[in-house]
Amino acid sequence: MSLGMAPAASAEPLAFAVPPQVAERQVPAEPAQVHLEGFLGRRIAANATNRLLAVDEDRLLASYRSRPGLQAWDGEHVGKWLHAATLAWANTGDPALRAKLDRVVAGLLACQQEDGYLGTYLPERRWISWDVWAHKYNLIGLLTYIRYTGDTTPLPACRRMADLLVHDLGDAPGQRSILEGSPHVGMAHSSVLEPMVWLYRLTNEPRYLEFCRMILRAWDGPKGPRLISDLNAGKGVNQVGNAKAYEMMSCLNGALEVYRVTGDAQILAAVRHAWSDITARRLYLTGTCSHHEHFHADHELPNARQNVAETCVTVTWLQLNGHLLRLTGEAAFADELERTAYNQLLAAQRPDGRSWGYYVELEDNRKPFSEDFAGHCCLSSGPRGVALLPTMAAGTDADGAIVNFFERGDYRFALPDGRRAILRVETDYPLGETIRLALAELDRPGPFTLKLRIPGWARSATVTAAGVTTAATPGTYHAIQREWRVGDTVELTIPARPRLILGTHGNVGLAAVQYGPLVLAADDRVNPRWKIGTFQLYERNIAAVKFAPVPAADTAATLPGVAVFEVRASSLPEVAKGPREQDIPVRLVPFADAGWNAPYQVWLPVWLWTVPPEAPMGAPTVVVD
Repeated sequence: MSLGMAPAASAEPLAFAVPPQVAERQVPAEPAQVHLEGFLGRRIAANATNRLLAVDEDRLLASYRSRPGLQAWDGEHVGKWLHAATLAWANTGDPALRAKLDRVVAGLLACQQEDGYLGTYLPERRWISWDVWAHKYNLIGLLTYIRYTGDTTPLPACRRMADLLVHDLGDAPGQRSILEGSPHVGMAHSSVLEPMVWLYRLTNEPRYLEFCRMILRAWDGPKGPRLISDLNAGKGVNQVGNAKAYEMMSCLNGALEVYRVTGDAQILAAVRHAWSDITARRLYLTGTCSHHEHFHADHELPNARQNVAETCVTVTWLQLNGHLLRLTGEAAFADELERTAYNQLLAAQRPDGRSWGYYVELEDNRKPFSEDFAGHCCLSSGPRGVALLPTMAAGTDADGAIVNFFERGDYRFALPDGRRAILRVETDYPLGETIRLALAELDRPGPFTLKLRIPGWARSATVTAAGVTTAATPGTYHAIQREWRVGDTVELTIPARPRLILGTHGNVGLAAVQYGPLVLAADDRVNPRWKIGTFQLYERNIAAVKFAPVPAADTAATLPGVAVFEVRASSLPEVAKGPREQDIPVRLVPFADAGWNAPYQVWLPVWLWTVPPEAPMGAPTVVVD
């Protein structure tokens, strides 16, 4: 196949030549296998059509066609775009997107120099600053294109890139250290681990794996970030390297790829420790971490005016959970994928998909959406996160099929015995509580196990199959093992209970409201009188604040298609300069939809609030429902 041909997307990517040493506990869906139509599905479609297809392809290539680049890290955009656009094309089969992919790939390959260099720097500035970083993303984008289109035309260019890196960077005499000239204690350069393992697995060239082993050795050298060793020694992520969140988690994602092909248990142990440290001490309610792009002291999680929640960090955290879910099959990682996807990731995307926010804080005068690549690395990272969501929605394991996200749509599975199955899911989740799954197609009747993720926040969830209703345990996979035939149905009920989250640490005196997986926010667009700063919650449990959904007909004029909820609060007399008014209505919307040209706030003040004595020490939040 040659560049320019655009066949329909296939569910089966080009296979790796080198099998993993560590088997996947949960094999993720391929992009073509899952088509979502609900809360996430609308944003996935907007991402493909209004961002990825609309991007100026000449701008993507400008820094390659005229070196030096427009800015130090401008070279990363095209590789990120190729990664996201390839996944989106594989999901949709859109011929216009495929044609654009082919043009961009051809344009990028035309910029490669004779020795294999495909960066944006002049010769005397090679391997300084963000040069290896740009090669990393070019490898990620081109290798993704190769695997999903089946077009191997770019593979020699990828090998020449990798061979140049192997030649110039290393720990042999005459080579430059992978850490030298790299931002953030060498973590930027050494995050090239991820695609170098992919290339090794595609080509079976041992030198690419040895290059990855060299990087791991460099981490423990005298100037290295000591990622694996320090994490396994019990240090928090804020004490490792220079605590730069995006680069560190990029390295950990790459290290997990090394773990797949080597089985080095120390790598998985270190990443598990990092995950536990982040979720216990450094994770925002909305599913992101870090401020000023770094990890900080325990529970230091400011909500605003501190460069909170870089979108690159959000996407890399999403990817880290995806890796861990695949390697362990544990539902806790899928819970974090849901938290991040429904909240921080979509909150950073303008609802129409055209632009993204760099730092999307938990309160602001408006979200800082931008379409301009200049100074905005997150504009290329965010679309990658959204394009990955179909692969995280479902999967398979040795027993059968797995559903992680409950969206209306079609879920296709290649079962372990070779049979093909399609589940049709009908639901209004996350706004509704009933999820109906129907087996629409199955090659032949027979047994397999269907596993449904029961969210960790879900109480009183039930599963009805073959006329029998059973309770489902939060934070686990509910397994249904039976003989299946086309037309069989399963009904999962997850009561959509609202929850009041009472803040601790820096959020003492504040509370947040969740509905199902959604974190809600006050938004001045839907509060004509009681603006942010003029009210506070007056009670400390969800029943007392009288939480209720608002009929769509009452909000269609201001926010068409957006779910709106109402709680009861009290006025702040010192602001209103009058007596306190009780039982005033305050409206909330999903954080993902809040802040489009209006002030918004997730954590709301609570009158005379103190930490309840039963709150465990160190608990980031206390749920009162």
